[in-house]
Amino acid sequence: MPRFDLDQCSRGGRSRRTAGLVAVVALSLFSAGCSSGQGAPRSSPPGPTSSSSAATSSSSSSSPSVAVQPSKYTQAQLASRPCDALDERDLAALGISGRGKQESGKHGPTCHWKLAGQNVSLALDLPLSYAKTMTKNGRVTQVPVGQHKAIQAEFQGICFIFVAVHDVDRLVGTTTIPEPGEPQDTTCPAGASVAATALTHVR
Repeated sequence: MPRFDLDQCSRGGRSRRTAGLVAVVALSLFSAGCSSGQGAPRSSPPGPTSSSSAATSSSSSSSPSVAVQPSKYTQAQLASRPCDALDERDLAALGISGRGKQESGKHGPTCHWKLAGQNVSLALDLPLSYAKTMTKNGRVTQVPVGQHKAIQAEFQGICFIFVAVHDVDRLVGTTTIPEPGEPQDTTCPAGASVAATALTHVR
């Protein structure tokens, strides 16, 4: 199990409780859950003839109801094209319009979306040193993100979330900044929802 050590970031005016929380935080390894869906069985119309019953049976067997599984990529593949981390179904479920805008950053490509008045950027290959820097002066907590545990830091209205999937030095992270006038209590949840959804596509 990868361990996320932020001990060096806990110096300064932080409370003893917060420093103890971020000293050593264990992050769960990614475990993609496979879910299968089955549609409810069709009921035959009342009093069918043998021919109509056979036709119904043939139609049912030719079009089974199967839950669509998310596409899977390696973390490295998504790191180079982060906008692929949310597909069309994800965008609709999250209420995001548009495919996202990919930009180049210091630690590789990022993808940006606007979600309910929150500007969320996603990167999938962030070093631990960057996470330590971004959490240094923030209010740090450990939060669930999908099937994982993550480090969340809030600083001056900006929310940072970091998740270790396979390697603590190759983190998945979101940065969320609210639009002017938007409530800050939805900032971190917006980043967490994007991160959790993106992780369903990492194998």
